[in-house]
Amino acid sequence: MKSGRICLIALMSAFLLVGGVSSAKDLKGKLGAGFNSQLSPRDVDALSGIYWINNELGIQGLVGFQFNDVVDEFDAGAKVHFKIKDEENLHVDAIGGVGIVHLNPDEGDSENAFWASIGLGIEYFFSGLPNLGFSTEVGFTLVDIDDNTTFGSSADTFVGAGIHYYFDLFAPSVKKTSGLEADE
Repeated sequence: MKSGRICLIALMSAFLLVGGVSSAKDLKGKLGAGFNSQLSPRDVDALSGIYWINNELGIQGLVGFQFNDVVDEFDAGAKVHFKIKDEENLHVDAIGGVGIVHLNPDEGDSENAFWASIGLGIEYFFSGLPNLGFSTEVGFTLVDIDDNTTFGSSADTFVGAGIHYYFDLFAPSVKKTSGLEADE
């Protein structure tokens, strides 16, 4: 899993260096569906949905789980994104989040945990893929599991990544037809 994240981060970095130029994204009223690898402090990737209330404020819901022979885990959380910089082809966000983790080991008692995180993130859009955003985040997470409190870098790797495809909920784009097709 760690090598997959490293490859994704390297690929995204290469795209940032050689990618095409696009204009700043108007995300107001758009819903992004995808994944985010920076939900759980225990390396559980999450399905993610982010809704941009306006061009400065987005809310994100995340759900992740993994079931194996040792422990079952379910994570859920929410993040708030505040745009602090809008560039030509990306935006920079201040991000804050909270969540819960439920661990159910095959042997022993179940445990519940609470986490809170803060950080910075970027989301990049390519000119040829205007609705596909590639993101990465850096930050810090505070985790409390059974009175054992831990503070450290987010997602145990300090860098998490995500991909979202954006749908326009309130003003769906309609493919326009030429005048010739309309007359037929």
